[in-house]
Amino acid sequence: MNDKQLQLVSHEQAVKLKKAGFSWDCETFYSDGNLDNMHNLINHNTNEGYDGERGDYYDNFGEDDLYCSAPTIQHALKWFRDTKGLNAFCDNKYHRWHYDIYSIGNDAIRIDGNELQIFFETYEDAESALLDRLLNLLESEK
Repeated sequence: MNDKQLQLVSHEQAVKLKKAGFSWDCETFYSDGNLDNMHNLINHNTNEGYDGERGDYYDNFGEDDLYCSAPTIQHALKWFRDTKGLNAFCDNKYHRWHYDIYSIGNDAIRIDGNELQIFFETYEDAESALLDRLLNLLESEK
């Protein structure tokens, strides 16, 4: 990844996002744990897909964890805002990064945050930890 690219979710995060219902189109996906790119937008978490460049239909994306969409972390966080009503963000405090999670609505309620004083050296590390925490919160609801 160069400085101008946004960070993609890890394979573990992609599998959890798929199980949580993430179904937005992505160019990048994991195939058997390895990153791949379709060069066009496809939902790799359902049984639908078409690669216009190759002219192939893919009908096994949703069958197991062999294929998982690999959005950027920012795309996944937007999915949480738009579909789950959770406003999650990173902030700088004491020259280090941390995160907070609030519900979206008339009365914003803090769901989770930095009670343990966990700080991260980089914004990107805080964002990845934030996504992990959101995914764990969804898993614990089940």
